[in-house]
Amino acid sequence: MSESLVTEFKQHRSLSPEGERFLVQLESNIAQDLWKSAGGNWSRESVKHFRQVGMEKLASFSKGESFEDFQKAWIEVVRDFHKDCWGEKRLQKKEKKVQTESDKIFWELFSYIWALLQTVFITKTAVFYFGIKSAQEDTTEGKVYVVLAILFSFVSLAWFAIRKSRKKKGS
Repeated sequence: MSESLVTEFKQHRSLSPEGERFLVQLESNIAQDLWKSAGGNWSRESVKHFRQVGMEKLASFSKGESFEDFQKAWIEVVRDFHKDCWGEKRLQKKEKKVQTESDKIFWELFSYIWALLQTVFITKTAVFYFGIKSAQEDTTEGKVYVVLAILFSFVSLAWFAIRKSRKKKGS
């Protein structure tokens, strides 16, 4: 994320200990006070802009140094924001979250785990069920289902292998 509110505020004027306490408390509520309560989806740049302009306006609106003075000034900042969202426009669709390295590792491992679970539980269950049913009834329909289950097993394994080999070639 961006800088802390205390750091952003200090770029505009000095800060009393009471004001710093207010900004530390405000850090957890600023999103709800401003862009979340306005509704819609906002870009990361818009959120950064809201934080910067919010601190700039709080610095200009706050007259005193007490906690109550900062609260009153923040109410004015929120009212000012909700008039026109400080010129920012909502997004039509939510921005995609930037994947971290741990997210990438998780999804890579998940694909291998899913392939394992699919072969161990789903495919083997289908092959066993249709195989036993085909052996008991000895019908053409049962044999077709067994062949389809085995074919599904091979196709899903081949699809997984092709997908992973293409991904490695692309990296």
